Order: sequence, then structure tokens, then C-alpha cells
Amino acid sequence: MRREIVLEDRHTGNYVAATFLDRIDATYARHADDLWLTFLAAEMAKAQASGSPLRVPEHAHWRWERKVATVGHLLLYPTSAIEYDGDAQGLMLLKTDGEFARSPGQVGRPLVYVVFLASAPWNLPTVVARPRFRGVGTMLLRAAVDTSVDLGFKGRIGLHALRQSEAFYAGIGMTVWDQDPKKENLNYFEMTPEQAAAFLR
Repeated sequence: MRREIVLEDRHTGNYVAATFLDRIDATYARHADDLWLTFLAAEMAKAQASGSPLRVPEHAHWRWERKVATVGHLLLYPTSAIEYDGDAQGLMLLKTDGEFARSPGQVGRPLVYVVFLASAPWNLPTVVARPRFRGVGTMLLRAAVDTSVDLGFKGRIGLHALRQSEAFYAGIGMTVWDQDPKKENLNYFEMTPEQAAAFLR
């Protein structure tokens, strides 16, 4: 299913109509991989030539084609994308069963787990001086919360954040818990129903 969403084009200051896709296949994911990796390689070459440092995204090694081909056909693992002008601006993979909340008052209640979420490299200030679109990660996370609400989980979501993304998740109101040795010592973040309601507002 496709629906229209709005992103801010940082280059023009205008808002543009983008498309949210609530299911993608391995072919779509392969195209996104190729596009993102080609762009990132070019930026790395420019940085090396100029002697300027480039913070490579921690998710640069992710291969979305492999992820989607492995689990994307299962209802348990919804996939989604945000697209503008035919290009994937962000991708997400969720898990909708078997994950449970840790927050006080919510312990043991089901939540939607964000397995993977990434924005295209041209939208990241760590990669380019002038990122293209603002709001990709936020719109994907809204979709995760909407999925939680639709499933009767009241907006509860959880995820393990890459270091470069921790400030983003904290900034939208998620609670950070401790490092998880089962997840490469990444910090675990969770959103309660109250936090979800505030986020959706």
C-alpha cells in the first residue's frame, strides 16, 4: 500500500510530497542498496581527496536486500520505505510478535520492535554538509508507533540504537535503558503509551 507523506527539503526550505510504502520486496531493497552504496562511495572518495574526515554511518554495512529476502515475506516482519522521486529515502524492518516491554507499569506487555531503521546517506549530516531531507527517521518511527496502535499495543515500541542514533531517539522522547550484552552492548530504548501519544501529537 502506498500513501502520501510530507518531508522537508532542506535545500529549498519547501515541503514535498513523498510516498510511504508499507511493504517492499528484495528487488526494491537491492535498488536501495545500490543507490546508497554508490552515493556513499563517492562521498568517501571526495573526503579522501580533500583530506576531510567523513563519519561513515554505522549502518553502512547493512544490506537491505539480504534482510528483506530473509524475513520480509513474513507477516511477523513488516517492511517499509519512504520514497521520493523514485529513490528510497529511508527503510525500516519491524518485528510485531514476541517482544515485550521493560518500562515500569508496562513490563511484559507486547510491543513492536524496530529491528532496523536507516535513512539514505544524503540525508545524514555526518555524511554531507547539506543533508537533503529532514523527517525521514521521524516518519518511519511514526509508522512503527501506528503499527503498535493498530495491533492493540497502545504505541509501545522498542529498539536497540546504534551509537550515532542515540541522540535522535532520546530527542523524540524515548527512554534509554541499559546496554544489552545480547545486542553488541547497544543501548536499549523504549517508548511507553504516554510517550507515544506525545510523539504522535
